[in-house]
Amino acid sequence: MKGAIIGDIIGSAFKTDNTPDTNFQLFKPYSAYTDDTILTLATADSIINQKDQETTLKSWVRAFPKAGYRPAFLEWALSDDSAPYVSKGEGAARRISPIGFAAGSVEEALKEAEKSTKITHNIPERIKAAKAVAASIFICKSAGTKKEIKTFIGQAFDYDFSIKVEDWKNQKITPESDISPVQPALAAFMEASDFEEAIRLAIAIGGPSNTIACITGGLAEAYFKHIPKSITRRALARITPDMQAILTAFDKRYMSYSEQKQEA
Repeated sequence: MKGAIIGDIIGSAFKTDNTPDTNFQLFKPYSAYTDDTILTLATADSIINQKDQETTLKSWVRAFPKAGYRPAFLEWALSDDSAPYVSKGEGAARRISPIGFAAGSVEEALKEAEKSTKITHNIPERIKAAKAVAASIFICKSAGTKKEIKTFIGQAFDYDFSIKVEDWKNQKITPESDISPVQPALAAFMEASDFEEAIRLAIAIGGPSNTIACITGGLAEAYFKHIPKSITRRALARITPDMQAILTAFDKRYMSYSEQKQEA
């Protein structure tokens, strides 16, 4: 989960100022957490404290209402209206990484991802994207290989892994488009040899850089099982103590995987 937050923070500086180059300054003075971080932490909070997901999501948005949410979503989250919210935006995949890390099986990851996504994005394509992220993270944390991810996700969700980062750069990926940020994020992860390269490739794709990097960051953390301390330190200095407390509690419970990793 930490990797997702780091990806969001680094990507925030490029959200409206895309760069096609991977040779950029990782942290800028205005690099900061966005709604992607808040919603990811809300998901983690609901898991570790066994709280209702919708209630927890709304409580985090209310605590941090200026993180860059869509106006309609913010209105829903701040209201006491029990009516469901159905977004046609880029989806809930950006907040789903804690589910993949906490799941005890790929079936659980898929089930919980769908349950979480339906709260705000009860649309087949958005549910599909979130499930793909959760399943990929579970496979990664369970020492699965990239080949195994390609096989499972390709067959289960009909994702085309032949589309590379350079190809995605030529696509117009916007929050309103039909292109989910999940497939570009997976491409960046697949082509990377370590966590930092994954984040750099994700941001170079363009579009909603923080969201693509957020998804990629969760995948890269689960797979490579190592984030440079200097990157972690500089990113997490930009979150609040309340956020850090949830992140620490989640790490203690779910991030004790082996450092050993073999590629097939």
